[in-house]
Amino acid sequence: MNRFVVVWRMAKRGRLIVMIAVSMAMLLAFGLSVTAYGSQNSGQNNPGGYVKYTLDLVHNTLINGNVVNISIAMDPWGVAYDPSNGYIYVADLRSNTVSVINGTTVIATIPVGSTPIGVAYDPSNGYIYVTNWGSGTVSVINGTTVIATIPVGSVPWGVAYDPSNGYIYVANSAYSGTVSVINGTTVIANIFVGQRPMGVAYDPSNGYIYVANFVSGTVSVINGTTVIATIPVRGGPAGVAYDPSNGYIYVANWGSDSDTVSVINGATNTVIANITVGPVPWGVAYDPSNGYIYVTNSFSDTVSVINGTTVIANITVGMYPMGVAYDPSNGYIYVTNGGSDTVSIISTSVSTTTSTTLTPSVVPTWVVVVAVVVVVLIVALLMIKHRKP
Repeated sequence: MNRFVVVWRMAKRGRLIVMIAVSMAMLLAFGLSVTAYGSQNSGQNNPGGYVKYTLDLVHNTLINGNVVNISIAMDPWGVAYDPSNGYIYVADLRSNTVSVINGTTVIATIPVGSTPIGVAYDPSNGYIYVTNWGSGTVSVINGTTVIATIPVGSVPWGVAYDPSNGYIYVANSAYSGTVSVINGTTVIANIFVGQRPMGVAYDPSNGYIYVANFVSGTVSVINGTTVIATIPVRGGPAGVAYDPSNGYIYVANWGSDSDTVSVINGATNTVIANITVGPVPWGVAYDPSNGYIYVTNSFSDTVSVINGTTVIANITVGMYPMGVAYDPSNGYIYVTNGGSDTVSIISTSVSTTTSTTLTPSVVPTWVVVVAVVVVVLIVALLMIKHRKP
């Protein structure tokens, strides 16, 4: 099942349906990728950094600056860094593969299960764990080889490692609402949480696992294999990350009444702030080099940069940015762009260079604009016509 069907079934937002229809119509109409110039965020004294490179996963081509391709051949989503080899692992949802990036080059493409979406690293064994949304499994990767496939619950999504017990926690995003706990390559428990759990993160300050329940609008707090608290947040919580500089948990909420990031104080398990970001925030990651939180806004093609509880910058990236991860070996932030088949590589050092080599547009800009306007009008009319009273 491809990404558009996945999101269609989960969505209750009119604008999501419109944007999906627009993207699909453009792809069907032109039958090829569309490349457009994006803001480079260079020479603008942006405190959050700027897009230094765009890595085209399909062609394994590195382009200077920010380039926006419209393409869904691979549909990259989840991303994680492996410190044992310095590689970045990207789950390619549409192609059922994992791309392995060394710096700025794809060095391997690994076949995994159906519709891979989440990625996490386990330092206790050096393995990468990939959740396969469509096959209800987790692929275990050693380097560039799949060494095991673990059946878990229905529709596995987010995944995280807990160093306090050595377990892997997998959020099964079906309505049954469970988290599978893996010890090595064996499921040892299934924990009931809220409806459609998605994002998962570990908080080392208290040893708890935080699970975002998309439909319930809550975050479940797990100690070992027991839910010890349920925290109400805003609508549609998805991505989760921990910030060790302040001990806060950041939760991206992309429900229709939200577009916020809820900030949870792990010491009290209470929400202390709700930060407005871009439309449909999804992925969240912490950058220890500057202490900032990076949030992907999948409907504005931007990444919001948060310092504490304040948005200090917005960085334009590729189309439908989803996952985000930090690579300490080079100091870059990697952002997967699900609608572009690209990875935006953000340098957190402010650039003073404005010259950028860009790939020319494959389709004239005016053609794309006209197509988008026409399709949006058609879809909007259809939605109004068929809307239930």
